[in-house]
This record gives sequence, structure tokens and C-alpha cells, in this order.
Amino acid sequence: MEGNHFPTIPASWFYLGTLNQLANGPVGSRLSGRDFVGYKTETGAIAVLSGRCSHLGARLSNGCVKGDRLVCSLHGWEYGPDGICKNIPASNEIPGFARQASFPVEIRGGHAFFFSRANARFPLPFFEGVTADELLPAKTFELIAEAPWYFVGANGFDIQHFRMAHDRTLIGEPEVSSPSAFARRIVAAFEVSGSSIQDRLTRLFAGPRVIMDVTVWCGSLIFVKATFARTTSFGLFNVLPIDAHQTLGRVIVWVKRSKTAIGHLLLDPLDAATRRLFIRTFLRSDLPRIAGLRYQPANLIAADRVLADYFAWLENIAEPSPTENL
Repeated sequence: MEGNHFPTIPASWFYLGTLNQLANGPVGSRLSGRDFVGYKTETGAIAVLSGRCSHLGARLSNGCVKGDRLVCSLHGWEYGPDGICKNIPASNEIPGFARQASFPVEIRGGHAFFFSRANARFPLPFFEGVTADELLPAKTFELIAEAPWYFVGANGFDIQHFRMAHDRTLIGEPEVSSPSAFARRIVAAFEVSGSSIQDRLTRLFAGPRVIMDVTVWCGSLIFVKATFARTTSFGLFNVLPIDAHQTLGRVIVWVKRSKTAIGHLLLDPLDAATRRLFIRTFLRSDLPRIAGLRYQPANLIAADRVLADYFAWLENIAEPSPTENL
């Protein structure tokens, strides 16, 4: 565990790709030096396996799909969705070591996610009170934070930061709860007090105040619901560790679908694209602020109580990263 506090890869759900991407061939994902690969079988099922071939370690994301099997591009070893090798072209015998670890998969709104352990500790969550069918996702975008993965979700529980950044004025005290053993939630009200063009447009079209509802699952899945007087935005930020000092964030912005055909065809995609632009700009402004952060629990003061409680919760639910070669 990094610094004896957090695992290199949290036991949680991680973004793999869209169903359209998986239809075009295997999709790889790399978390803190460990490779995973997902593919779509001929019957349409999605499977995720450890990403390095058990033979000599070739990347299976460079392979191809044959029926329900993933075929290694180097020597043609074929693996089923359960990770067991089914065929070796150069041999009639399949050794016992010829198998990949397999991982749980779930789909939300045309996007595939996998759990980083052999057994999922909890189902893939979603925004409370709505289903994926009620929302339209905008095109996914990525950000890289120069900070460890566990600081990304913690940013939402940093009350000192709330009072200093984003031209948002905190109203009252935030409410913190744990809707699940694996989730931490914070709800806070803000005045949109900035003078930028973006903030002026926000006040004009959405309203002058916003209630931010942030729920973090195991530090890797961050669900954000921003409720204004005239609209509500939904954002899913998935935290993918690159190494001990860098984190990749994959972000999906969602909007509520219209009830009319013209809304589905024209207004919803425009709405999603506009909110994607605003949220991307908002998040990018935070990247320089969190660059180089280090976890120093002895330096947290009374004003950091909510942040300290978040870290304590995250430490408590953490489990070590798997030691096998993924």
C-alpha cells in the first residue's frame, strides 16, 4: 500500500470504454502498471481479463476476437471469457498455468466498467433517483492530475479549498454522510460569485446558486450532481491510477433526456456538449492546485476535519492491491 495508507489500485470499478469501441476489437486499460483487457464476444457479452498473456506476457489488447475467445497476437493462444486457455495452435496440451484472471463487468448507458478484483464488493452504482436510460451521456473526456489517486475524490471534502477556489461562496456548512460502507457523500450549497463569462452565463441560464451533491465510491468513482434553480447537471469522474504520483480521470457528463422527438434529436446533444465544455473548463482549473499533493495526516488541522474523516474512511475500506502479475 502506498505510504502504508492506500493501495496502488483501489478495489473498485473502473472505466473500460464504450460498447462501440469494444465492438471494434479488444480494449486495454492500465492501472498503476497492471494491464487489463476487455473484449466483446460474438454473442455480445463483454469480458475483462488480465491484460498480459500467461505464456510470455504479450499484451492481449493487441490481439483479436474469435467467437467468444480472445486470441493473443504473438502465438495465437485463445482465452475464453472465464480466462481459461481453450486452444494453443502449436500444442495439443494446455498447461495449467495457461489462464488469465477474469473480472466482473457492468454496463451503464453504453459504457463498460470492470471491477479490479476477481469478485465485486458492491454493484456498479449510478446517480441516485435516475436510471441510465433517463440520461444522455456526452462524449467522454480525459484529464491528468499530478497527484495520487486518493487525492482526487478527497478534493470534494476539502472545506478550506471550497472557500478559496472556483469563485464559489460556500453557504452554511456541508452535510456529510455514508450512504454505503463503500461510499462517502457530501452535500453543500454555493453562491456562483465569480465574474468570468462562464459564471455570468451560469447565473443567467441556470441560476445564482447551486447545490453540489458529491458521492465517492472507494475513491475511484465520483458522482457529482449539480442542482441549480433552472437545471441539473450530472457528472461521473472515474479515477484511474497511473502511478504513485499521477492519476488519469475519465469524465462522462450526463443530461436528462427530453420528452420530445426534436429534443432527442437536436436539443439533448447540444445541451450535453455545452455542459461538457463548462464542466471540463471547471475541472481543468483545479489541476494546477492539486499538483504535487502529499498525504501528511499529522499536518491536518481542525479546519480539515471533514477532509481528515474522508481519508480515515478511505483507509478503513481499502484492501491491498493484488500481488499477482495482471
